[in-house]
Amino acid sequence: MNINYNEVLHYLGYKGQKADKNTEELIDECICELSDIAQRKYAYDFFDTTREDGQIKLKGSILSFPGKDIKRHLQHSVRCAVMAVTLGLEVDKRIAFYSRMDLSKGMVMDACASAAVEALCDEVENKIGAQAAQEGFYITSRYSPGYGDFPLELQHEISSVLDAYRKIGLSVTENSLLIRRVFL
Repeated sequence: MNINYNEVLHYLGYKGQKADKNTEELIDECICELSDIAQRKYAYDFFDTTREDGQIKLKGSILSFPGKDIKRHLQHSVRCAVMAVTLGLEVDKRIAFYSRMDLSKGMVMDACASAAVEALCDEVENKIGAQAAQEGFYITSRYSPGYGDFPLELQHEISSVLDAYRKIGLSVTENSLLIRRVFL
C-alpha cells in the first residue's frame, strides 16, 4: 500500500513543518503496521444522469442529489460514477486501541488511515477514469457527501445502491458515518 508521508503530515496538522525524529519513526511504524492489516476493498458503479426538480438523479437507482454545489459540479455530466471504499475493521480497531493506550500513536495511526483511504480512492478513481475514457468520457474530481451543501445523509442511499454492506462490508450508522462490519 502506498501511503503518502506528506499526506499523513497534513492530517496531523503539519503545514510545511518538518516532523521531529520521534514523529517520523512513529509515522513509519504506523504505515508499516497499517499496510499489514488493511483490507483494501471498494465498490463502484456508473449511472446515467437526469435533471428533475432541481436535482441530479441517477437513472436506475434511488439516488437523487439535492443541492446547488453538486448540481454545479455535475452540470455538464451525462453519467456519474459512485464509489465506496474501506480499509477494513481491523484498522478501526487498532486506531481505537491506540487511542486508549497511546494517544500519540492513535493520532498517527488515524492520520495514516486517512491518507491510506485517500490513496485507495485515488486508485479507484483511476480505474473509473480508465473505464470512462474507453467509453469516450472524462471524469470530474471526486465529490463526497458532506462537501458543501451535499448532504452527509446520502451515505445511506449510496451504500444501498452499491450494495456496499454485502460487497465490501461497509455500513452506515444512524449519524451517517461509515463503519465496517465483521465478517464471520
